[in-house]
Amino acid sequence: MKTWLFRPFDRIAGGPALALGLVVIVITAVVAWQAGMVTDGVLDLHFVEHTRLSKLLAMGFANWLLLAAALLIAGHWLTATRYRLVDLLGTQALARWPMLAGAGYMSIPAVGRETERLTIKLMEAMPSEPHQVVASMEYLLDALWLTLISLPVLALIVWMVWLMYHGYALVFNLRGWRAVVSFIIALVAAEIVSKFAAYWIV
Repeated sequence: MKTWLFRPFDRIAGGPALALGLVVIVITAVVAWQAGMVTDGVLDLHFVEHTRLSKLLAMGFANWLLLAAALLIAGHWLTATRYRLVDLLGTQALARWPMLAGAGYMSIPAVGRETERLTIKLMEAMPSEPHQVVASMEYLLDALWLTLISLPVLALIVWMVWLMYHGYALVFNLRGWRAVVSFIIALVAAEIVSKFAAYWIV
């Protein structure tokens, strides 16, 4: 069980992982669409007023492919061993399944409504000037409650990042600081580009 949860690509990769990963991406888009959310970034999940399912599907595939492309560049430059592109695409697609769990959690009506309410309330209570300080007890309690509600999603995102890293390191046979640093750089680059891609899609 520990292997399947934290090192699944020791057991599954290539075509099977790619097929399952594509299913995960599609189902995630459907769940997010029904709940009024978008995956507007490699690591992002947000509520919106309205968007089409086709746009959510486009975002899901863009997030997957942009990260895979960034990791391909980094891994190809660093590795001295042979690798298969299908393994990279498969592991990165399947690594996104915690996002499906996060969308499912946020689609719970009570969780979704409370998250939206608190987010709007906190945004409206933000200081309009940089020198202003928000220190009301109500604001702090709302921020704490929103953080507690969001903890499961944050944990799932951390889990997803670990799976992405595990797949990357395994495909390119990388270890140590080279694997960690190159993965972080590729992830940050893909996140930035995916934001522009989401803006263009919307």
